[in-house]
Amino acid sequence: MLLYVTVQGQSKIQFSSETQGGYEYNYFKSPKQILQNGTLLTEDDLISSSIYQDINLDFDYSKVWEKHRFRASITPRARLFYDNFDDSYWSLVARAKYDYEISRYTKLFSELNFRRMNREGLDGAQDVLINPLGYTNYGANAGVEFQPFTKHTTSVELFYNFRDFDKFGIRDLEFHEFGVQFKTEQKFKPSKRTHRIGVDGYFKKRLYDTFNASDVIPNGKRDWSYIRLNPYYELPISRYFKIKPSFLYYVRIDNLEDRSGFTQLGPELKLRFKNDKTKIISNVSYITRDYKTLNAFDNNGQTGEKIEYQYVNFSLDLEHQISKQFFITTSLYSRVRSTNYTDISARSFRSYRNQYAGIGIKWVF
Repeated sequence: MLLYVTVQGQSKIQFSSETQGGYEYNYFKSPKQILQNGTLLTEDDLISSSIYQDINLDFDYSKVWEKHRFRASITPRARLFYDNFDDSYWSLVARAKYDYEISRYTKLFSELNFRRMNREGLDGAQDVLINPLGYTNYGANAGVEFQPFTKHTTSVELFYNFRDFDKFGIRDLEFHEFGVQFKTEQKFKPSKRTHRIGVDGYFKKRLYDTFNASDVIPNGKRDWSYIRLNPYYELPISRYFKIKPSFLYYVRIDNLEDRSGFTQLGPELKLRFKNDKTKIISNVSYITRDYKTLNAFDNNGQTGEKIEYQYVNFSLDLEHQISKQFFITTSLYSRVRSTNYTDISARSFRSYRNQYAGIGIKWVF
């Protein structure tokens, strides 16, 4: 359902709802085998999969006056697993944004945001820290967007996040995160259609604290720095179809122990098709991650290699209009991680596959 309300020509309220049903495989990202206390656990014991139902709501409010713009949104979502209902979860995202147009070429912007992920369990994709899937996140950012010359836009912003993970067992985990994010983009028209070339990225620092209610496992701290660069080129193939190849360069630096750092890189391709009836957005990427210090293990011990990952990622979202008020939606997602860390006595660092597919309906009023 989608509802628009306009007040005095300056304010707009929008509400939308959507539901989608499908099937998700291995939603806890578990490996297929683990040797635990002399017992070999197999795929039937470890991997959780289920038919699911998604329920997504979105409420947006915006107001423009003179050179000011204010926007607020609340987005609750839920995924219900029919085969394993206790694994169902919900999330809530709330945002408040404010923009001020200093001039035709310069704009200030800011945002406050809140996110609650209410989910049980641990992240099976963990590599160094054991991350609970449930958390509460508070964030803020502020920046400036300007146009230094014709058809060019650059933005720079400072951001901060505090995330408090749900307690698990005797452990409690949180982090503070802060940094600077940027994007610079140039538009040009070698033909009738607009091309875009640019780069976005950030530098940030993340400070973890782990608190324990037992002396068996000591408290721990992590001080990690991140650098991310993503150059891209958006190419319009036709009036309705665009492709956007890019390349990811991503580095984590372990400032305390020089142990958990890695370099991650690889190509990504985004495709977008949109006409009067149909919208399709798809992403595909191949990403490698190489750890600087951590050693790979097999069933016999260390292999003499550093840990390596290969990620193959794919997603597709489709929306097709059947009538003025009725839409069909489809989602496909796949992530496959392979690694040279093959020790079956370990859960962390292992290979896994997580995939889902769903089809749904959307009403517009």
